[in-house]
Amino acid sequence: MNIRLKLPTTGEHPRPPIPARPPIRKGVLIYNPTAGQRDRRPQMDALIGRMRTGGITLVNAPTMGPGHATAIVRAFLPLKPDVVAVCGGDGTVSEVARGLSGSGIPLAVLPGGTSNVLARELGIPLDPERAGELLWNGRLRSVRVLLANDRPFLLWAGAGLDARVMGHMSLALKRRLGRSGIFVTAASEFLRYEFPRLAVRIDGADHEATFAVVCHARHYGGDWVITPEASLDSDEMDVLLFARRNHWDLFRLFLAIKRGRGSHLASGLARVVRGRRVEIRSRETYPVEVHADGDCVLETPVTCRATPDTVEVLVPA
Repeated sequence: MNIRLKLPTTGEHPRPPIPARPPIRKGVLIYNPTAGQRDRRPQMDALIGRMRTGGITLVNAPTMGPGHATAIVRAFLPLKPDVVAVCGGDGTVSEVARGLSGSGIPLAVLPGGTSNVLARELGIPLDPERAGELLWNGRLRSVRVLLANDRPFLLWAGAGLDARVMGHMSLALKRRLGRSGIFVTAASEFLRYEFPRLAVRIDGADHEATFAVVCHARHYGGDWVITPEASLDSDEMDVLLFARRNHWDLFRLFLAIKRGRGSHLASGLARVVRGRRVEIRSRETYPVEVHADGDCVLETPVTCRATPDTVEVLVPA
């Protein structure tokens, strides 16, 4: 693991921390070096130097592949850092949150990915340098941790189309083209989607779907609002259910979500059911892919539920 301590470079002395939480003096900065279509290493080196000038020492900890961010967090927990900062997309942030779950150690999110849904949900500045100021002046907000089977997640778990897109995504294409790279894969998977029959049980009540998203967040895929009443604080989930079986209606669904104002629900294209326990299984002879926070890591059957644990995230005061 390539971890080294960076010396200070430049920067202004920041404002003192607000009294709502203990001051931050030391921590670790975890980042995906290739997130968001750029090499993040020079920017992270500069950020570490600026933080050190302001009295915060961060250890430089770039990730080397999927799952590495969680391993880094767990390696540092015995050292009792004041903060764990993460720069990357929602997948990297989710990995870090997985390691921090229930620890009480603050998480600082420095958006550096393609969609940055958690940052949008919490009002965190999308510029990593501005988001870094929250280490001095941010307040803590508790975000509930959920499980998809035994896989922790914060934002959503999707069964069907979006999981297939994530599972077949070319990382090289995504890094090169960003959201356009995702669209290329999404278009291909959309045209091949066969509308698998899903049995969805929510708090004991049975529902049918051909595409389902278990949501803990309002936003989806960037600034689209998919479940207007969902909340990261809640131990409940809002489940978007699409039950039709033709590509035109599915296309209309995504157009309506993009349009906003809940038009995808008002039009009857989909509906939302709230619950504390969500079970999804395939009615087909094969399992259906499921993603958790954008990682295609599971397949049906899957059970989603809230845990007692939270992650404490630094947000604007």
